[in-house]
Amino acid sequence: SVVAKRLKSIIDYVRDCQLRVGKGEIMDLQGLDNNVIDICNAISSLPEPEGQALESQMSQLIDSLEALGRMLKEQQDKFDLAAGSKK
Repeated sequence: SVVAKRLKSIIDYVRDCQLRVGKGEIMDLQGLDNNVIDICNAISSLPEPEGQALESQMSQLIDSLEALGRMLKEQQDKFDLAAGSKK
């Protein structure tokens, strides 16, 4: 379905961001929150069997977002430490 394809592309994007942040890149994640909200709304409007079929992918998305959030916090903490040592 279109929703399943969109969900997969968001998961792939988040995982790509994880890899890039892990390499030290600074990512502009503007719009990601709206994409996640949109896909959640799209899934919740599906008939129940279709929505349930996407449950494991939604879990993957949640896990990936949580991991990305932790990585971004670690990156920010490193920047804060570096900025503090320059003062």
